[in-house]
Amino acid sequence: MKGTLPVPRPVIRRKFGPQQVDKSSPGYLASVTPEPIEANRRSALVRDQHVADVLAWKARQSEARRRNLREGLVELSDRKLQSQRRTEARSAKNRAEREALLYAPEREDERLTSSSVLHLEQPKKYYVLPDPGREARLARKRENLAKMEALEEEHRRNALHTLYVNAGDFITTGAQLDATIDRVFDDWDQFTNDSKPGMNIWNIGYPETVAQLLAKSDQTSRRGSINKKATDDTNYNADITRARMRKIAEELTGGKMLDTP
Repeated sequence: MKGTLPVPRPVIRRKFGPQQVDKSSPGYLASVTPEPIEANRRSALVRDQHVADVLAWKARQSEARRRNLREGLVELSDRKLQSQRRTEARSAKNRAEREALLYAPEREDERLTSSSVLHLEQPKKYYVLPDPGREARLARKRENLAKMEALEEEHRRNALHTLYVNAGDFITTGAQLDATIDRVFDDWDQFTNDSKPGMNIWNIGYPETVAQLLAKSDQTSRRGSINKKATDDTNYNADITRARMRKIAEELTGGKMLDTP
């Protein structure tokens, strides 16, 4: 046959849920194959013999369809139950045979012809391997899990507090954005003058390159004079000291401090 046939719909369900009914039950059969009422039996009231014969033939056909539907549903249900019982019996038999072979004792010929290994040293078959230290190990793992969860909660709380502290410099409104743009790109107040150095983006110049940053952080570099190197060392030590002092203050106060110059 050319092509493929669709998968047949299951007429009898394997399991009946709250919204499903047993199609082989008398109640379901009575609802799907109702008997004709007396008002529909008009064959006896019709005077025309031909019309009466047609109505009688239709009544016989309806009765045959109702009977075939009832018998078909009952037989399909019985066939389904029988097939299910055979499948369950076959599965139980195979499972019993497997269990018997798996836990069967050693045959006598195998015991007599096996290598000379002490009986106590041979592996034994256990349903569950013995584990005397299971409870202590599980208790230790629960304690470690509780510690890890507490540590993660502390890290999460510190990250949230750090975000809250640093949120003071975030630009969240249009007015803050306009003020920042005016401050950074101001053409008059932010240039270098007699009183203060300029902070204008065009006055500061290009940012430092990676080579310049590496040369500045390299304390063993021979570039520059001794005084410049001493000044760089002093600035480096001051930065380290400032970072350590901020860390100590954060540990004592339990909060995050702003990294201000």
